[in-house]
Amino acid sequence: MSLIMREPGLYTSIQDLGRQKFQHIGIVKNGSIDQLNHRLANMLVGNDEDEALLEMTFKMPSIQFTEPTLIAITGAHFPAYRDDKKILPYKIHLMNKGEVLSFEDAHKGTRVYLAIAGGIVADEWLGSKSTSIRLGMGGHKGRLLQQGDEIELFRNYSPLQKKLFANLEETKTADWGIDQYTLALNYFTDIFHIISGEGMSHFKQDEIKNLENRVYKVSNRFNRTGLTLEGESIVNREINDQSFLSVKKGTVLLNEENQLVIMLNDHQSLSSYPQLGTIASYHIDKLAQKKQGSKIIFRTLSIEEAEKNMKKHAQFVKQIKTGIKYKLQEEMQKQSKHKM
Repeated sequence: MSLIMREPGLYTSIQDLGRQKFQHIGIVKNGSIDQLNHRLANMLVGNDEDEALLEMTFKMPSIQFTEPTLIAITGAHFPAYRDDKKILPYKIHLMNKGEVLSFEDAHKGTRVYLAIAGGIVADEWLGSKSTSIRLGMGGHKGRLLQQGDEIELFRNYSPLQKKLFANLEETKTADWGIDQYTLALNYFTDIFHIISGEGMSHFKQDEIKNLENRVYKVSNRFNRTGLTLEGESIVNREINDQSFLSVKKGTVLLNEENQLVIMLNDHQSLSSYPQLGTIASYHIDKLAQKKQGSKIIFRTLSIEEAEKNMKKHAQFVKQIKTGIKYKLQEEMQKQSKHKM
């Protein structure tokens, strides 16, 4: 049982939620950049949230399935098709043997996540299947997927997944899903909360205040390492007297060209560049859906304010997950005409 990459897309890789606890030795986390959409895609098809899936960026692939397969698509708004029939994101779909999943150009966003019931067979390194392009480890041969690649799939289905196969044998698509408008507020605003870091003292206070009055745009330098922004420069007080500081996902740096850079999953572990702070954790996932020309507007806030917002965001995510679990329980109660 496998999928075949008929067209690989621009930047398609296998990712899970990343490598944990290795940054202190210079090994970055990798993993899906939009981890909320990663988790939701896996939940829809009955997988563990951390199961490896395909992260597809900007230009989508074309994928053929060699056996019946349950899938879910989340993330950016790329119109998707099962052969020539349009299918919706945030729903469960049954792909039959030989059918092809394809996409049109994006309406909004950058990255799409494709979860497959049972999971993907991939190389594991340091406890993760995530692809590290820089080190050539994990995923499929440590690289991006290419035309003609055949990716094996697991078939150790849970009772829930077997029931989903039976329920969708005729309809091919579940009659429920996650409302995209529910997620819109989380993803398609331009405001990003930034929490002050220890490097903030290297900047003039009036520059920090003016930060909120400026609109930045994502430049053509955006990838899994980070987003470089275009806009008015920030004046740094002690740019030549900066010690090395640790870097994490969401860290906002000022590079040697006086451009702001927001770090993403494949960032380096340390940097001597001055740091303004870190994007609040509840705004990290929507960074994954920004592309060239996307607006970035900063709002500074305290740790205490961020913690309050974090609790609200956690409750928002919990409600979505609770809804998925409830609908999956309903699927288990349905009377199917056929058994797998």
